[in-house]
Amino acid sequence: MRHATLARIIGILLPLILIALPAAAQDAKGITAYRETIEIAADGSAAVSVDVTLSGWATDRIELPLNFAKVENFAVTAEGVKAAATASKTGDVRVIKVQFEGNPPAKLKLRVTFTAKDFFDWKKAKNPRGVYGFSYTFTNTTTANIADYSFKLLLPPGFEMNGVTSSTPRATGEEVEPPYDFVNEGGRTVVNLRSKSVGPGKAAAIAFGFAPEERRLWPAILIGLLVAALGLYLKRDVLTRSDYARESAA
Repeated sequence: MRHATLARIIGILLPLILIALPAAAQDAKGITAYRETIEIAADGSAAVSVDVTLSGWATDRIELPLNFAKVENFAVTAEGVKAAATASKTGDVRVIKVQFEGNPPAKLKLRVTFTAKDFFDWKKAKNPRGVYGFSYTFTNTTTANIADYSFKLLLPPGFEMNGVTSSTPRATGEEVEPPYDFVNEGGRTVVNLRSKSVGPGKAAAIAFGFAPEERRLWPAILIGLLVAALGLYLKRDVLTRSDYARESAA
């Protein structure tokens, strides 16, 4: 009798729990998506765009992390509400301050763009082997949790990856989706980093090397020279025969 009652209770509660789970996921509030896109230029500056999705944001402003030293040319677009963006400080912490004209809608997508001057020092980054080292750390300097963080870096044309040295989250080889990947888009190398969540004071980071694509030609050239040298070595008896010229002239 007791078991039958328990089974009936489970049978009633289980469907309610399963229904509530998707609803709870839909009711997530705060910063529900955050994407940084960085495009490095030949002069070391970078064009940066930050795409943010807000859900249930109840105030007329938001502060976003700012992990760049020298920034200018701020612009912001927001769906359904006017907004302005500036670089600011909260204490000693630098942030992107976005001010809305009134409270934003229940779900808002906004984009902040700016230029980061002196973002990448080409001379300091180059090692004796001609490989450039790059590292970037996104630190959540705000009090809000950032869900679904992603980072996209576009290298200048003519460069390719030389290997990832570290990442946060760390790649274990057991995850369904690795935290980073690199692909070719329109002839350019693109590096992607992902993190399901970056809490206040936490970070997402990646470090890797890249090099000019021309470096790929040297192994092929070297192999070709070795093959040619080997061919000449194997023919040395024929080329040094005293009657080789006479036979060739016949």
